[in-house]
Amino acid sequence: MNKKIYVSLLGIMLFLSGLHVDAKMTKEAQALYQEACSYEYKGDYATAINIIQKALNINGDDAMLYTKIAGLFADAGSYEEALGAYKKALRLRPNDAFIYISIGNILQTMGDYENAYNSFMQAQQIYPEYKYNYLNLANIEYFRKNYKNAIEYYTTFLNAYPEHLEASENLANVYYASGQPDKACEIYAALYKKYPTAFKDYTHYGLALFDTKQYKAASEILSKALDDNKDDEVVLAKLALSYQYLGDNDKALDYYTKVFSINPELTALRFDYANLLGNMGKNAEAIEEYKTYIKAFPNDANAYKNMGLVYKRQGDIDLALFNIEKAYTLDSSDSDIKKELALCYHQKQDYVNALKFYNMVLANDPDNYELLANKALTLHAMNNFVAAIDLYKELLEKKQNDRLQKNLASATIAYAYDLYDKKDYGQAILYFDDAIELNPKEASAYFGFAQANDKMGCYEAALENYRKAVSLAPANLEYNAALSMFMSNHKMAEAKAVAEKKDNSENVEQKPEKIELTSTEMTLAYESLVKNGDEAYKKQQYNEALDYYTKAVVYAPQDKITMLKIANIYKLTGNNTKALSFYDKLLSIDKDNKDAYFNKGLVLASQKNYDDAIKCFERVIQLTPDYPYAYYSLGMSYEQKGDTSKALEYYYLYSGIEKDEAMLDSVRKKIKALEG
Repeated sequence: MNKKIYVSLLGIMLFLSGLHVDAKMTKEAQALYQEACSYEYKGDYATAINIIQKALNINGDDAMLYTKIAGLFADAGSYEEALGAYKKALRLRPNDAFIYISIGNILQTMGDYENAYNSFMQAQQIYPEYKYNYLNLANIEYFRKNYKNAIEYYTTFLNAYPEHLEASENLANVYYASGQPDKACEIYAALYKKYPTAFKDYTHYGLALFDTKQYKAASEILSKALDDNKDDEVVLAKLALSYQYLGDNDKALDYYTKVFSINPELTALRFDYANLLGNMGKNAEAIEEYKTYIKAFPNDANAYKNMGLVYKRQGDIDLALFNIEKAYTLDSSDSDIKKELALCYHQKQDYVNALKFYNMVLANDPDNYELLANKALTLHAMNNFVAAIDLYKELLEKKQNDRLQKNLASATIAYAYDLYDKKDYGQAILYFDDAIELNPKEASAYFGFAQANDKMGCYEAALENYRKAVSLAPANLEYNAALSMFMSNHKMAEAKAVAEKKDNSENVEQKPEKIELTSTEMTLAYESLVKNGDEAYKKQQYNEALDYYTKAVVYAPQDKITMLKIANIYKLTGNNTKALSFYDKLLSIDKDNKDAYFNKGLVLASQKNYDDAIKCFERVIQLTPDYPYAYYSLGMSYEQKGDTSKALEYYYLYSGIEKDEAMLDSVRKKIKALEG
């Protein structure tokens, strides 16, 4: 904005004010005054000043002459002399608001904004009806960066003169300068639409559009700004960024090239330039630009992070990690940096560090599906199979994913083999069984299942699954050899048993025959396992109890009671995934097992899956209408869902069949609270 504002208008005002005074001016002085005006009109300020000085020698007490010579001094650039003349005029006319305005304009031009403001305010006090002075006040407050006052003065002025283009543009500029680009855009847009040929402030309009992320409109307006100054660095830079954000990389590159050719020292801009080069696949050039930027801004974490990502794209994982780790030391709170570190460590197969950073990011973004999937893969790679399996299942409950489904099957098989290697054959059988259900075409699951059954003495199951493994992988030498060995061993055992039986019949004095495991012995083994499991359970040795129970159900797969015990222990120890799995196994055996439905409902309710929990409790009531706790649990579930009407209905039903006074008292309080 030009500091020398509205001089012509001021001159008119001063001229008009002079028509109402100077009754003391002599005819000779008036003649000199008119002569000076003619020289002023020609731009000969020196001659005009000399003539007015002669008039002052004649009429030294005339304020009009002092205001005239002051204006001439101002036009000639002699501001101190102009101020001196205005001060003399003020002594003669101390209440002339226009003299104060003239002084204010000169002080403003000289950069003395404080005194200029005071002079304009003095005029305001003398002549508050003069609305144009609000424009002077607005302009001076704009220069002083008192944006709130400037906005108020511009608004007041524009209420009186709504068509004033320059004042409207200045108001928009103040909004932009005060960090309100959205309001600035509204004014610029209205002016541009109303005065398409007179509008000139394309630069500020374009910058305001850029700051409000209207990049397409910004690029159009900023291009017009280049018509006035094709080498404007700011405009060229914002055009480059606008096209970059719009995804027009070629145009962005063109404007970056232009701005750097004008000023190669615009180092701060090289960060965005490097990002563009990286996005365009110009990796080597991008890295050099990041390095140039980092020399000037060594503490910018984003620069190191982005350079690391370029190295990652190039396949140089070590340099990628070096730079992203540097970014982390500069800004350990940035989730993107931690995420990239996790991914890089994962790619480098440093699973310990990968897991550490996955956990950091997930602490703030616990529902991020992709990160949780990567965490599951990391746990899987670390052979932390149980945690990996649980996480895979949790993710698959949220959303089906073929890759995760295969990984779940793989982790289940791996854990089953791990249990097998530890000679925990009963648990291994359970996990191999899960794996087969997850992926019925995976030969290794059948092979492991066969081996575990072989160890447990379940020969028919072993033979069936050895054969299944071979049928799925006929070229696998290990599977074929194992099947042949298994069949050979058992044929030899059968032949030996027949021979021994024959020998015994011929020679009664021979030692008693060696008997294979009978159904009676299997029953005794089963009963012993259940008994040991019960004893461990009573001592709250839940892991030991689980071990005994799971081995027991291998002998008696239809044992509903032991299956329920296993599910209940998992529920008790907080392993909801396994608990639900065993409740479902039990229900596949006994579809009307009310205890399985009830406990499954409790697990689902603890997971806040109230809809499915309600279905379980309703099934319990269908099976056993006088089961009080099913009604209570339904009331609780509906209460948690916020369905007060349904909650009250089941609490009342519960009250009708419950005998325990303490429980009844508790439920009555709930009813009272819900009824308000």
